[in-house]
Amino acid sequence: MDRLLSILLGIAILYVFYALGIKKWDYTSQAKRDEEKERLKKAGLSTRYYFIPEKRLLLFNIISGGLFLFYWSFKQWQAVTAGFKNTDGTSLKYPPWLRAVCTFLSFYQLNAIINRTCRYMRKRPTLSPVFWGTALWAGFAAVWVPALPTGGRIAGALFFILAPYVLQRRINALPKELPPTRVKLPEILWLLFCWAALAGIGLLCKRLGLM
Repeated sequence: MDRLLSILLGIAILYVFYALGIKKWDYTSQAKRDEEKERLKKAGLSTRYYFIPEKRLLLFNIISGGLFLFYWSFKQWQAVTAGFKNTDGTSLKYPPWLRAVCTFLSFYQLNAIINRTCRYMRKRPTLSPVFWGTALWAGFAAVWVPALPTGGRIAGALFFILAPYVLQRRINALPKELPPTRVKLPEILWLLFCWAALAGIGLLCKRLGLM
């Protein structure tokens, strides 16, 4: 429990530094704004994203055992690759399905593109992609390390679940009005697939004597 509190305290301290750093954004100089916009456009932005209420995303990730993350990642990359723009006119490499399979790696770049889009639109970005990208895979890994105390594994699960939630909050804040976000049939089908996969893994572990 003490370790969990220490981790949460560390997050709070990082957030304070992040909030103070955002205030340093200089909007008083038109030249600096234009320079920053050119830099962001050169690095690459996206005009399209996958919209889903962040609380629904959080719920779906929890009830799917975290497997909904991969569907979400695929849909985000499907939208981002279609709407990606930069000054060089180059496209993103690798198809959305491959990026979804490699979510623990592609999450860093997705976070960076979202942050650049937020800054370009003068919206608040998330913490550094290094922070949330590492939080995603490290949190997932922590859940499966038996040597860690229960508090540490719970903290890992929280990081893993919160990382996509935080990114989706920033995405949903981009448009003036959120597009219609009814539950879609593919989302339900993916949840059913997740439950079937979890049930299959549970049966396999039971037969192997791992449960």
